[in-house]
Amino acid sequence: MIKPSLELRERIEKIQSILADSLADLTKIQEQRKWNFLFFRGLNKDRVDRLARAYEKFLLANQLHLEVTQLRTDLLAKSKAERFTLPLHLNRIEEDAVKQFSQPHNAPYPREDMPSPHRIFYGREVLVNEITSFLATENTSRVCITGVGGMGKTSVALAVAERAIQENIFLKEHIFWVPCVEAKSPDLLRRILYAQLRITAETYDGLEPLIAELDASKQRRLLLLDNFETPWLSSNDSAKVCEILVRLAKLPHIALLVTMTSGFTPGGIEWQHRPLAPLDPAAARDTFKSKYRDAAGGHELVADGPELDDLLASIGHIPLAITLTAASGGCLGISPDDLLRDWREEGTAMMSGNQTRSMDDTIRLSMERGVIKSSSEALTLLAILSMLPAGTTGSNLEWWAPALTSSRRYAALKTLRIAALIEQDRGPFATSRIFVRPTIQSYMAHQDRISADVRNQVHDACYAFILRHKSIPDDHQFKSNLEALASEEINIQGLLMEIPVDAPRPNAVDALIAFSLYQSWTKPSTVVASRALEVARAVYDNPHLTDCDAAARRVAVAHQALGKSLFRLDRYDDACPHFEEAIARFKALPGGADLHSAGEASMDLLDTWMYIGTKHSPELEPLAREAQACLSYDETDKYHVARGLLGFGDFLWWSHRPDETLETLSAAEALFEELDCPASTAQCLYDIGRGYSWHSRNYAKALPILKNAVVKSDQSGEIWSICRTLGSTARCLIVLECYEKASTIFPRLLSLAQTIGSPACHWSGLGAACL
Repeated sequence: MIKPSLELRERIEKIQSILADSLADLTKIQEQRKWNFLFFRGLNKDRVDRLARAYEKFLLANQLHLEVTQLRTDLLAKSKAERFTLPLHLNRIEEDAVKQFSQPHNAPYPREDMPSPHRIFYGREVLVNEITSFLATENTSRVCITGVGGMGKTSVALAVAERAIQENIFLKEHIFWVPCVEAKSPDLLRRILYAQLRITAETYDGLEPLIAELDASKQRRLLLLDNFETPWLSSNDSAKVCEILVRLAKLPHIALLVTMTSGFTPGGIEWQHRPLAPLDPAAARDTFKSKYRDAAGGHELVADGPELDDLLASIGHIPLAITLTAASGGCLGISPDDLLRDWREEGTAMMSGNQTRSMDDTIRLSMERGVIKSSSEALTLLAILSMLPAGTTGSNLEWWAPALTSSRRYAALKTLRIAALIEQDRGPFATSRIFVRPTIQSYMAHQDRISADVRNQVHDACYAFILRHKSIPDDHQFKSNLEALASEEINIQGLLMEIPVDAPRPNAVDALIAFSLYQSWTKPSTVVASRALEVARAVYDNPHLTDCDAAARRVAVAHQALGKSLFRLDRYDDACPHFEEAIARFKALPGGADLHSAGEASMDLLDTWMYIGTKHSPELEPLAREAQACLSYDETDKYHVARGLLGFGDFLWWSHRPDETLETLSAAEALFEELDCPASTAQCLYDIGRGYSWHSRNYAKALPILKNAVVKSDQSGEIWSICRTLGSTARCLIVLECYEKASTIFPRLLSLAQTIGSPACHWSGLGAACL
């Protein structure tokens, strides 16, 4: 081999010296933390400049091309540049290294960019500002947004991130999006964190390299962990998932913004917890109209009146449900009425989209969480609660789920709340409302997601609940029974209307009739009463009927119950035929006439004719005497004897026979007092009091009697009785110029009148007519 010349040897030694210095610089760069290397890009400027000058000198040695090539190969091997290669121009080495660091090797998922905030965003501005202010301060910068699927948690989080950038709380490059929807294990969560934070490590089996990189710089950063319910609820090792979150939370300069389809936050961290509620009606309208306009190519929604409010209320004002429904309506150009009809027929299946998951997918993901799939009690309880549109209270839950012991119910409730499939109002468990959002109710109701066994169980529980709280106004438990039935009225009515006409379950007809009577004493409605009569008739007409007497009795009571509601609704002409039919059927029962019931129906018919006012006293007196005779046929039955006296006393008052009225009603009142029957006592006192005020204009004598009637009405709890006695008492006070005392009555009277759906002016008019 030819030895190089002295000059060439000197040049080689000089180049070797340059390369040795370069190797030292590269080694120092490599040993630095990648996080520093990424965010402090000017840190190695001097070293890179020296490398660039050395490389230029190195290229001048064209005689040593082969030797230089070998030296460069050795240099790359010694520097262990496994993550990046020496670029063609050394002055770009730092930029290429940064590019390499942004794509960690062996990452299980490609890095995802943060989505853009939604353009349509209403009703969350106050919440966005509040959360942004939390993140601005280190000691409140752990925020968790929870709520049912489709409530808009991600939209709020993205809006917060954008607001934080606008207010210079975080630099844009210091906000990191961490989508957790696929992180079904602690290992996958760690790997997604490494990928999204652009951190490279020799191994991803531990969290130490990531924590070290985050801790290297004290510059504040924000981690937005979206859909964190996946690792928290689907993982088999939730403790390790929580440990990852706790390790991140221990870095004070790292702010955390977490969204979860859940009712609870992960433990071990002091969260600023913000449960996300549905949009308010105004924001819901704005969202719907804006999305509809976009889908309709700029055409505005024309029918945006009450029909739109009905649609939005039906889907629960849930943002995802609103946007998907509006997009469907705008695309097809159909009205809210048509969309509401589709919603009732198809449920959440009508809510699908291309750019976002459908409503069904959103709910299905919650249903498939490991914590739910492993609990059969939770799935059963979810099915039960999905059949109760108004939810229920903690104390009533045992009625609807009698097969579950209290401890199993509590465990199932907690599981469902963790998965955000149910919600619970704050306050004591016994009185707090536990409910399922309309979208989940609809999802469960369609495609046979609720088994026949569960449906039958819920219906049987409904009938048992009604019949357990069945009573009449003179029963001492009547008031508490009214309150119990009122707490479940919406649920009961919905379930009763599902009763099939041709094959009702046992006790179904009895429950229908009992609830019809309850409504006639509270807020009358003909919907359930008409259904009760329809089902009772169908059972009675069944050719395979075995108990004819019971079936015939039910038809008679159903007629009477419907007549009572029609009477309360001032539909007197419609009520009369039902009372007449009831009287005839009670007298013609296969097992023998029920005269007491016939007498009560006759009293109802008599009251109706007196209100109509088209018949004179002689025409109605036979009916009044017949009613009394039916009720009093057994003289040993003091209660029904007193009821007969009360009915006839009403007729005497209407006939302007004051002396007979006072004698008859006083006798009835004495019997009712003896029997401790508050409702009938109140009615007797009311009639006596209005007799004094109407016939003799003796308001001073009428007033204490009417006040006593109010007391007895309150004991009973019958709202109609309370209203009329309050109205008459106020009228007496006004006539006696006791205006201040009268003014104290009207607020309560107005409230009660609204409760039973009757305007206050109606009661004022009634009081005037009676006095």
